[in-house]
Amino acid sequence: MILALILGWAVLYADRTALYPLLSVIADSLGISSASAGAITSTYFLLYVLPQIPSGFAADRWGAKRVLIFMFALSGLGILGFGLFGTSYALLLFFSGLHGFGASAYYPCCFGTMLSTVPAERRGLSSGLIGIGMALGTIGGMAVSGPLYQLFGSYRIPFILLAVPSVLVVLIFLKYLPDVRNDVSPSLAAYGRLFRDRDIWKINLATFTSLYGFWVAATWGPTFLQAERGFSLTQSGLYTGLIALTALPGGILWGRLSDRLGRKRTALFVLPLSAAALFLLTRAQGTPAIIGTLLLFGLFSNTAFTPIAISWVGDIVSRRHPGSMGAAVGFFNGSVMSSAVVAPLVSGFLRDLTGSLVPAITAGVALMFAGSALLLFTPGTPDGKDGTGKEVHNG
Repeated sequence: MILALILGWAVLYADRTALYPLLSVIADSLGISSASAGAITSTYFLLYVLPQIPSGFAADRWGAKRVLIFMFALSGLGILGFGLFGTSYALLLFFSGLHGFGASAYYPCCFGTMLSTVPAERRGLSSGLIGIGMALGTIGGMAVSGPLYQLFGSYRIPFILLAVPSVLVVLIFLKYLPDVRNDVSPSLAAYGRLFRDRDIWKINLATFTSLYGFWVAATWGPTFLQAERGFSLTQSGLYTGLIALTALPGGILWGRLSDRLGRKRTALFVLPLSAAALFLLTRAQGTPAIIGTLLLFGLFSNTAFTPIAISWVGDIVSRRHPGSMGAAVGFFNGSVMSSAVVAPLVSGFLRDLTGSLVPAITAGVALMFAGSALLLFTPGTPDGKDGTGKEVHNG
């Protein structure tokens, strides 16, 4: 099951991140501004974020496997259409949105399945293992799109090729994913209590800031390296993809550490260091320093931090809101991934305004430090234990 979920994330993230090194290419080809190019990514994430909670409801009601397979196939159609028919700005927006809409069900179904079948003491580790797929997909998407563009002379070819594994993974899901169904059918009042849970809100907001910084680096990092550090198209995509290289061990390490030491303690260590590493990117000069900074940032960002946060939410939901895991995971991912709608647009606007991406990166750093401060006021879990059953004292 875990391997199938890893493969699914690898394909989705490769489809998603292949676009980032080509943003400036698309802007030049279509004669659009940086903000308009960023809107292609933002459209994907807008249609990705909005159905998160409904997808969670659907998974709770009809089964995560059924919902996941149908929506994943739809995302494959979106990425294929992006490659085959993406010859105008309007069509790129449409197919980017279709791909995002189809991908929207994956997170609540994937992590809802895992959190419902894995014991609490292994949730952090399992979340970190699933994050391997996100990291591999990030590396693969960013590393191959530039060379494929240069080889074929078309920004659409990478997306046509990426549609093939999107179809193959659906067959793997059919064979290996368990069909998880709820014994409890939550009422509307129960869902209302879930959405009013202040502990979950705090975790979601802190994770929003973590992902905001990550998406600034991931979506505009290649352009930053090209325009402000003199790297080639291929180098900029490959080097930015290094973020995911250290996220591979980072996600497993911090997830497992959160199982042992508690979610809050681990999160308060990881998130501030992620912000500090992102700030260093604005100061790094020269290839070794930039590579080292990106590797350091990857060790603490997104797929390294998110396993802690989603496991923390899973701990709360299993104690307070039984039967609502799909909706809770959809709520979590919809909240935190709204950062991917905002970050590309705001960053593109700041670049248009200032002529540099340094202010955009600095804004992401400030938000991440604010998220770190918010975690100080977040108790471990509703029963006074820090995520894994260990008693803590919240001052």
